[in-house]
Amino acid sequence: MDAADLRLLKIKTGSLNRLKKELVLYKEEEEQERQRVTRMKAEDADIHDIKHAENVLEEATRMIPDTRQRLEGALQDLSNFMGGLKDEASGADELSAAKEAASAAQLALQ
Repeated sequence: MDAADLRLLKIKTGSLNRLKKELVLYKEEEEQERQRVTRMKAEDADIHDIKHAENVLEEATRMIPDTRQRLEGALQDLSNFMGGLKDEASGADELSAAKEAASAAQLALQ
């Protein structure tokens, strides 16, 4: 594997890891905001505060499909790139890291 391929593999792996982390964080944020809205309604909070919390929940919910789509694209891009690498690259640590990142991304997409 030449230096350009190695650099590109690292970039693609880093991008995949970042998008996976974003998706997990948006899912967590959505759950937290959902619980917050439910709690506020149960406590009979001010209607304006509830509305604001609902808007925050809606925004977090809207981010999930977009991030999921970008993660799927990055996963496909990395998979295609790894498939095109020569056999001598099979022992590279960076390739192992990329495969682990791809597996983790697939789990996050489920």
